[in-house]
Amino acid sequence: MQPSPYTPGEIARSLPGRTAELGEFNADVERLLTRRLLPRIRVDHGARGYGKTSLLREYERLAHQNRLLTVFVTAGESPIIPQISAQLRAHAPKGPAIAKQLEILELQVGFSPIGHVRAEVRPQTVPAAASRALEAVVSAVADGTPHRGLVILVDEVQSADPDGLRALAYAWQDLQREAPDLPAGVFTAGLPNSPDVISAAVTFAERFRFRPIGALPEPAEELAIAEPARELGVIWDRAALERATAIAGGYPYFVQLIADHSWAAAGSPDPGATIDSDAVERAEVLMQNDLDALYRARWAQATDGEQQLMRAIASFGEKPAARTELAKQLGKDSAALSVPRQRLIDKGMIAPEGRGRLVFTLPGFAAYIEDLDS
Repeated sequence: MQPSPYTPGEIARSLPGRTAELGEFNADVERLLTRRLLPRIRVDHGARGYGKTSLLREYERLAHQNRLLTVFVTAGESPIIPQISAQLRAHAPKGPAIAKQLEILELQVGFSPIGHVRAEVRPQTVPAAASRALEAVVSAVADGTPHRGLVILVDEVQSADPDGLRALAYAWQDLQREAPDLPAGVFTAGLPNSPDVISAAVTFAERFRFRPIGALPEPAEELAIAEPARELGVIWDRAALERATAIAGGYPYFVQLIADHSWAAAGSPDPGATIDSDAVERAEVLMQNDLDALYRARWAQATDGEQQLMRAIASFGEKPAARTELAKQLGKDSAALSVPRQRLIDKGMIAPEGRGRLVFTLPGFAAYIEDLDS
């Protein structure tokens, strides 16, 4: 028996199908290594389960491999600027000038981890002061560490506080003008509404690089399923592999989930064994139990008004639902759907699909909702 090489819900060990994203990051690393600022903040955005955090962690690993200092924070837990500041502090040059700038950054949460005098900054000036202070600290750290540059990584960027987003964006805009040779860059990841959140907080969203993260192509699915088993001496037969990819439908979380359950259904196989279609068939039942629990949890998070809208969206199946058609079905004015629509987008349950259309972010959720009323 061998433990499963698959990682549903965890950081992925490999990222097949993300060649373009990783290639772009490697090109950015080359730019940093030649002492050039990455002028635009990158935003990888997509639904939950598409491997955004795994990508961000791979960026972190590649940065370390190239002797770049990294700062990794998760938005939503607390304001992002003090989180970034707390990690930069350990690498900042010593002295009163930088200590004062760090104090300004930490005013956003009203505490100071060091014992001397706080910077004299009025609360209403904090966002502007924070951008200037962040610029100073990033410049000092990126230029002054034994590393070859600085990479800041922000996960769940759609949950970032607006003041923090503004401070980060304005600091980077100023660095473009004042320090083009500074080896520093910012990479973020978030839900599909991340571009809207950033645009609402920052007036110059064109300073960001928005990169949608979508479904895996079938060859990448097959590689993600077959390769981890092959490394342990286990083979997927062709029919089993085709059935598993059909079940996963390109959704990275489903790829890991069906492969993991198939491994268990095959008896945690030893080297030389084969995973066949019977194992995948048994795995599909186990996977559906997991998904039903996930669907129930999402449904329970929604208010009555949100559930009403989701029922209407579910009537379209997996196809995008036009907002005008939803309003007609619910007997409401289209504008009346704005609040529940935005709340569901913010929760990551639905996402815009083209102009005026909505889809569920989790495959199979529409069928689950339809079954609730059957």
